[in-house]
Amino acid sequence: MGKPFDDALSSKAESLADAGDWAALYELLRGEEQAGLLADGSTAYRFAESLYHTGRMEELASYAAAYEEAARGAADPDGVMRALNLAGIAAFELGDPEGARSKFDALMELAEASHDEDMLARSANNLGAIANLRGRRHEALAYYHLAIPLYQRLGQPRGIAQTYHNLGLSYHDMGRFEESVAAYSRAVVVAEEIGYQPQVAMSTVGRAEAELRRGDVLLSRQLAERGLELARSAHDPISEAEALRVRGLVRAAGGEGQAGLADLEAARKLARDARHTLLEAEIERDIGLQRLVAGQASEARENLDAALTLFESLGARAEARAVRQKSESIEG
Repeated sequence: MGKPFDDALSSKAESLADAGDWAALYELLRGEEQAGLLADGSTAYRFAESLYHTGRMEELASYAAAYEEAARGAADPDGVMRALNLAGIAAFELGDPEGARSKFDALMELAEASHDEDMLARSANNLGAIANLRGRRHEALAYYHLAIPLYQRLGQPRGIAQTYHNLGLSYHDMGRFEESVAAYSRAVVVAEEIGYQPQVAMSTVGRAEAELRRGDVLLSRQLAERGLELARSAHDPISEAEALRVRGLVRAAGGEGQAGLADLEAARKLARDARHTLLEAEIERDIGLQRLVAGQASEARENLDAALTLFESLGARAEARAVRQKSESIEG
């Protein structure tokens, strides 16, 4: 989208991104004039990644809109596709799956027209995540199986790791826990090979929850602790919230009800601060279920109803249906 505005700054940003130091990258670039930043396509995209990895989703949404406007003004189709990808990610994280799907559909159309396999893989991966949220698990798997060979052909391990992580989630939601563990484990291996710590953290936590569903509380606890440590070292509040959520479930399963609830409440605060609607919904559901086990029926119903409202706002039909049934089953 133009000539780099400052070679030294661009080089420093690239080094921080390669090291996964997203907090430092954000601090490095946050004060830069946006127009100048957007003139350098590579650095502009790196700044967007820092917004994502530090949980600044509203800022990312605004930035993506400016990114797209600048790219269209410069007649830069590659920049437009990057901006659409960013906008779709931000919309999904902020609880607007329809807005996200619109962006990713547009991205897929442009990618196919441009024969851009990278952006085609990204759009397929993200459309798979939206399909999974809608409860269309097999459709999600089809998208992921489109994305993986594209990423493999392009030699992009980061995309491969992200897609295997998403596969792990879909298999988990389908109750196919062995396949879920295998997919998350594959994501961890690939992410570790390239030093992509946020993905290592998220996939380690995903595997922890799948192992818990398989009944291995001890292994699940070890994985959740490791994922939490990695998330905190990466300064990634969303991964930290997810790790706390899963550790809370593990603690509760191990008989530490109060400690588990404390983890879940800490996770909910992080999710709310990051405005991550889906994660907040999952945590409200889990708090409600824990309170129900503890015999706190009225409090449990409040949490479950809050989760139901959030799931319905996202169009997460399968989750909403399950939570509604649980809430309606509570007596008193």
